[in-house]
This record gives sequence, C-alpha cells and structure tokens, in this order.
Amino acid sequence: MKVYSCPACGGAMEWDGASGGLKCRNCGTALSVREAAPAGYHRYQALPSFMSLQPYQCLPVRCPVCGAETKTDGRTVSLICPYCGAGLVLDGKQLAFARPDGTARLMIPGDRVRLLIKEWCGRHPFAPDLTSKHLEVKFISPQYIPFWVFSARVTAKYTGRGGRNMTVTEKNARGIAVTRTAVDWHPISGTASADLEGFCVPADQDIAGDYASFLWRSTPADAFSAWQSEYFAGSFSFLPTVPVNEAEAMAHERMVPEIKRRTVAELSRSWSHIDFREFSVSYSGRGWRLVQIPAYFVICRYHGGIYVDAVNGVTGEIFGTYPISLRKVTIFYATAAAVLIPGYLFFDYGSCGMRGCLTDSGSIFADALIALCVATGAYALIYIALRLRILGKDDLRSSPWLREIADRTR
Repeated sequence: MKVYSCPACGGAMEWDGASGGLKCRNCGTALSVREAAPAGYHRYQALPSFMSLQPYQCLPVRCPVCGAETKTDGRTVSLICPYCGAGLVLDGKQLAFARPDGTARLMIPGDRVRLLIKEWCGRHPFAPDLTSKHLEVKFISPQYIPFWVFSARVTAKYTGRGGRNMTVTEKNARGIAVTRTAVDWHPISGTASADLEGFCVPADQDIAGDYASFLWRSTPADAFSAWQSEYFAGSFSFLPTVPVNEAEAMAHERMVPEIKRRTVAELSRSWSHIDFREFSVSYSGRGWRLVQIPAYFVICRYHGGIYVDAVNGVTGEIFGTYPISLRKVTIFYATAAAVLIPGYLFFDYGSCGMRGCLTDSGSIFADALIALCVATGAYALIYIALRLRILGKDDLRSSPWLREIADRTR
C-alpha cells in the first residue's frame, strides 16, 4: 500500500490534473509525475486467466497517516481514508490482478464539479433556478471506471443473392402496356475481412450501460497514458468484476453488425439489393486491453426527487438527467394554452346568430370545453413523464451502483 504525503508539511497529496502531478491539499506543494505512453493490445490465442475476486469480502485497511482502520471490499484498489482524507493506493492488489494498459488522467478538479453541473442545468430552460433552496448538488470523489477493450481481425463468409433494379414493360388485362420496376436477382457468395478495434465493454458489472458508454465515447483517444499508482491518489478505483471471457463475447457480438455493415457497403457498389442467406463470422489476431477512465458521479436532489449525472473527469462533459421545475413548466404550458385555445376557436369560428356562436363543428362553448379537457389531459401526461424521470426507491434497490452513489452523497 502506498500513501502519498507532502514532503513539506506531511499532509495528504492527491493527483492534480492542472499541474500534471501530485499536489498537497494543505500547503499546495506540487510534485511532478513522469508520463509514459500507454501499452497496446495484448495478442493471445487463449484468454488470460486473472485472479478470482471476492468483491463482497470486507478487508481491513489501516491508514498509515492517522492509524485508523477502515474496511474495503475485495476489489478496491484505491480509496480515501474517511477519517483523515489521506489517499490510500493498494497498488499491490492492482498489479497482482493486471497492470492497466492505459489510464486517462483526471483533469477536472473536484471544486469545479458543482459549478459544471449548475452551468449544465442552467442551459436548459425548464431547469430550476440555480439559487433555489430546494436544489441540492452532491458528488462523490473521483472514481476510475475499468473497461475491457478488444480488437480482432474479423472474417465473414456469406452466401445469398444480389439484385439490380430493372424496368419491365408488360401488358395488363386490358392489353395496355404498363411499365414497372423489378429486381433482377443473382446468387452471390464470398468473404470479407476487416481489422476492428476499440470495442469496449465496461468491466464493472454494476455501472449502468448508458453511463459507461458515455464515459468511453466522451474520452479522447490521446487522453490515455501508462498506468501509474500516483494517478489514483485521492480517488477511488476498483478491479474489474466482469470476467474477460464474458466481456470478449459481448465485444464480438458488437463486431458482427460492423463487419456486416462494411460488407454491405462494399457489395452495394455492384448491387442495389442484398439479401444474405448465410453470414458466418470468425475471429483471429485477437487482442485485449484494460483501461481506466475517471469520472464524478453526481446526485441532484430537488423537491424529493433524485437525479443521477456522470461528469467525465477528463473533459468535463456531463450525461444524465437534470431537475425540472414544475413551476416553470406549468407557467409555460398555461401561457401556451391561453394563446393556442382562443386561436383555435377563432379560426374555427363560423357565425353568430340567433342560435348563438357556432363553429364548423358546433357550439363554440362545446369546442372550448373539449379543448380545455384535451389541454388538461396533455398536462397530466407531461406531469407523469416528469415524475418518471425521478429515481424511486425501487430503482435504488435494484442497482447496487445507484444505491452506493446515493448512500455516499447523503
């Protein structure tokens, strides 16, 4: 276990993306960390075996700074001492499992996260006022999310038929010549191959897939460098809980549509229509990498509702749901209804006589009542949709990942 302490005051040091090194939280002393290029894909014929994890086994860890003892699960690599705030890095556990081939360095400091979230909410017109006493923004310390990344040379063998559009002229039952378009089909077969890489699978089985996809998609390829334990100082990080063989199977499933798309694009140069009868895929030159991406997970609480957001620790991009002010929605909807309903009645207005004001469809008062009922029903649907955006107790119970974030941000 490593603890990075300040040589000047002895305080805890954490990774600081702005300086590209470690920085003391007490006196601001900075120590540079040498950067190295990340490792490439590991080529293999059979998947490597990693040590078995017992993620729910509690292990005691004693902080060398304050001497307090805390408990961690079996997959924790780095944590923050809950008593003194020192960053503890269990680098031996990480190296016993597998050295990450690439680590995206944390660039967004924690003191900017709340500001980024509030700026993001402020760009949405129906978000609550940022000064609202009902809006509460809390976030957990930076957390590194592990990803398995795979590459392979994919070879596809296919059979089927290809067709070209042709114009056919024939006579109908009345003897009149009619022109129509038909497809001239021909049998096709062949092979196609491509080198595919960058197919990632989140190695944490608890994280929601859309949040994991966002982190991978929003992290630049050049943000990765070789893993060093200093990057984890002041952050949480964990070993993978998704077995590499399961992850590779999921990555291969995603490679099939890609090779099929490329095959169709190539065949489309000669054929207007393509119909595959058989399409089999094989893999060679397989490779894998283990990379880690930092993120902040944020809980926004507003009028009892819970909204979860992810902030990319490299770019500051945000993904998730933002609170919506029901008051703002109601005012906007009432204003729109007050303008649209009279406008509708005005354009539908027919005449006014002894029978009263009539429209093309009947009494203007009946039309007004119908429009009001429709507007009320539409507002009820909007209200229900807004309530569905809020996480409930069932969501938190079903997802350990969401439950952990909610518990750690209370």
